Formats: sequence, structure tokens, C-alpha cells
Amino acid sequence: MEKLKLGTFFINFMGCYILLMGILMIFVTEIMFISDFGWYTKIEYIDYYTNPSTRIFAEIFILQKKVMGFMLSSVGILVLFIAKKNYSNADKWAWYFILIAGGLVWGTFIGYKILIGYYGGSMITFVIGAVLLIIGLLIPFRSFFMKK
Repeated sequence: MEKLKLGTFFINFMGCYILLMGILMIFVTEIMFISDFGWYTKIEYIDYYTNPSTRIFAEIFILQKKVMGFMLSSVGILVLFIAKKNYSNADKWAWYFILIAGGLVWGTFIGYKILIGYYGGSMITFVIGAVLLIIGLLIPFRSFFMKK
């Protein structure tokens, strides 16, 4: 049972981490994604933004990241709720939910970084999230799937 508590701790921490990433994406979008934009397009964001013919695309880029932040925040809140109510009680479906939700979140972000070829410091934040997910799922694995 101690392993279940430890695993739940990691999942709760990951849920808070997802929520924090979502909030940062909403409120400090430009800081978080300008380096990605420049790396991928080979154009400085400020140049793209100040050009009248491309400004709308720069604004859409930032808006899309903010929307993604709202969705990510929702997933973080849902993970925290599931971890508190069901994961901590070793409900098998909660383990699968956390696997899918965490896999989609961290897999999407890591895949995005790989796709654009940007392996800067922000990649580490996503790898940390994936490690929290793996630890949180593996430590209590027996509590969910082994007969008592």
C-alpha cells in the first residue's frame, strides 16, 4: 500500500506540473514559444509580427498556444481529480486514464519538439513530465494489476 501512496504522490505532482505548464502557456506564451518559432521558421518572431502581411499569422500562432494552454490546464485539473479520488484507491481504469492522458500530453510535446528539430531547454521540461508519469505508473503497478 505504501507504493500506491508514493505513486499517487508522483501522479499528483505530475498533475500540478501539467496545470502549471498550462497556466504558463496562457499567461507567458510569448516567452515560452518565441524560441520555437524562430528555430522552426528561421525568422525572428518580432520581424514576423511587425510585418503587416504576416502579423495575423503571428497572432494566430500565439492564440493557438494560449488555447492549448487552456486545454492543458483542463487535463491537469482532471488528472489531479482522478489521482485524488480513484488512482489513490487503485481503481484500474484510473491507471489507464493516467497512462493515456499523460502519454498524450508528454508524447505530444516531445513529439512536437522532435518534429521541429528543437532540442533546447524547454525539451527538458517535457521529459521531466514524462519521467513523473512513468514513475507514478510503475511504482504502484502491482497495486493495480496483481491479485491480492
